[in-house]
Amino acid sequence: MNARSNAGDETARAAPENSLGWTVFRHELTELWAGGHVLNLLILFSVLMSITAYLVATNNEIQLLPLNETVLVALLAAITFGLFTGLVLAAESISGERERATLEALLLTPVSRRQIVWGKFLAALSPWPVTLALSAPYLIVLSKGDPILGPVLFWGAIVGTLLAITFIGLGMLISIWSRSTKVSLSATLLIYVLALLPAQLPTEFQNTTAGYILSVVNPVDASRRFLRSVLVDNRPPGELWAFLVVPAVFIALLLGVLLIYAAPRLGLEPANPFRFGSGAARRKSDARGGDTGTPGNSAGGSK
Repeated sequence: MNARSNAGDETARAAPENSLGWTVFRHELTELWAGGHVLNLLILFSVLMSITAYLVATNNEIQLLPLNETVLVALLAAITFGLFTGLVLAAESISGERERATLEALLLTPVSRRQIVWGKFLAALSPWPVTLALSAPYLIVLSKGDPILGPVLFWGAIVGTLLAITFIGLGMLISIWSRSTKVSLSATLLIYVLALLPAQLPTEFQNTTAGYILSVVNPVDASRRFLRSVLVDNRPPGELWAFLVVPAVFIALLLGVLLIYAAPRLGLEPANPFRFGSGAARRKSDARGGDTGTPGNSAGGSK
């Protein structure tokens, strides 16, 4: 009888907590979209895509390329600009709350830290489908009715979504461990720029074994090579599985670290990502001490 009663109590507690977790997501979604922050980034995305499409359509050297390669240039630009939008939102998701001194109020709500992080992650990911939809008209015009449009939209959505999840997760990790938005945004964009650099290396190096290894371990370059091989070289996707495994592995690792390790350690002060053992135990003890009415303990504010 007691076992059944305990099980019922656990279920009753889990249901409200889950609904509160979705409340965090809806609140973040409303704040990002109704506040105009996402709209400003989407306007910037549209401007950059318009400039790119104009240059692709009018540049004499690009016009000499095969049509499918021309469309690939526009697709890669759309993915690059779309990832930038998600990165900005993710990088300031937690550190921005610290700067505005609103994180304590959020941590005092009866929602687990993991659900807070998960709700903010989904909210930061929400503009990505919109950027895909905004890029579609440019790709349609540049494809000029060629059958390449279907594979471009299909594989662009799959590969772009994998990269969006990867870098939004990375941005949130850095945001949790950063004291200010300036620090988290700078660190996130630096990593992103470094991930884009291998594509600028000479073709001779990219075709070497070292260049191949570098591209395989780099999710951005692996995705770029996959799209080029499928859309330009017409290679079967089954031969290129290694290039998609890398973004998938990064997603699994980042989400694991984000939700299992970093999220429970979310506090008013940036947690040391390399601190294990007693520090984590002390934070758990502080969280349980919230019944004493001490705001710092309830919010996990102790270092």
